[in-house]
Amino acid sequence: MAAEYVATMYVLFLFIFFPVLNLGTCGLRAFFLWFACNQACMLAAKAKTFNTLVFVPDPGGTPYPGAYATAQARAAQIRGMFPGVNWTTNAQNPEVDILLSPIQGSGAGAAQKIVGPTPLGLGNIPDVNQYVTSIRVTIQGQCDPLIPVPWFNIQGLTSPMFVTVSSQAEFENPPGLQF
Repeated sequence: MAAEYVATMYVLFLFIFFPVLNLGTCGLRAFFLWFACNQACMLAAKAKTFNTLVFVPDPGGTPYPGAYATAQARAAQIRGMFPGVNWTTNAQNPEVDILLSPIQGSGAGAAQKIVGPTPLGLGNIPDVNQYVTSIRVTIQGQCDPLIPVPWFNIQGLTSPMFVTVSSQAEFENPPGLQF
């Protein structure tokens, strides 16, 4: 009988159902944000160069963009597929970095991080016997709730949740990092 009271239904829907619905929506959209970052990283790791457009000498002259441009374009493409997932696109968001991690026991120097769109530079090919070369894509974005509530400001529950996601993969063509 208590469940039929208007006050009980009001409490159930306003204080339990809608907040859980908003939180679940933000969690799902945070996964989509990570998915955009992961797919951008996976595609960038297969690029021929880091920041230079390459034309393959075939009859059509197929262009292959560098890892930096590929990662940013792929992340933007996936962002367009999922409403409620947003970030401000600029030179550092999505951030595409080159990571050189020394192999233990190889006598290599310290780890290095080169922030894109700057490549390693000519003549700086990392030695594959001393370093593992990786690409890391980091996105600082936001996930919007399904039903925003203007009079409360709780991130992920009533207002957008700000999330930083990162994905890393081994670069498949280490000599291409110098271009």
